[in-house]
Amino acid sequence: MSLFITIGLFSLSTLNTHLVDAQQLFEVDHDHVQQLVSQGYIRSLDDSLNWLAQYCDVQLIDAQLFQQNNTWRYDLQLQLKQGHTVNLQFDAKSGTLNSLTQLPSECTQHETATR
Repeated sequence: MSLFITIGLFSLSTLNTHLVDAQQLFEVDHDHVQQLVSQGYIRSLDDSLNWLAQYCDVQLIDAQLFQQNNTWRYDLQLQLKQGHTVNLQFDAKSGTLNSLTQLPSECTQHETATR
């Protein structure tokens, strides 16, 4: 997957506000995201996308970052090469896939050894 998209191109906003107390959820602008990354509170979205590229051939459709109960999370909407859309959640602090989210069955680790 080509990582031609930078964090500045993403729609960084809140979602599912009807499910979460509005006081616990707030919108994040690009400058704030850069500050959070530089101060080490979260990892860049590119880190999560690089990890994901090892498993899936996807195109990023949308990315959102929000905080709930002092936990930062990226919500990604992706289109698989096969054409359907999936939503994945990543822990923004560690850059890893949320334990409650599973990769689609089309995603398998790419072999690095040549045959």
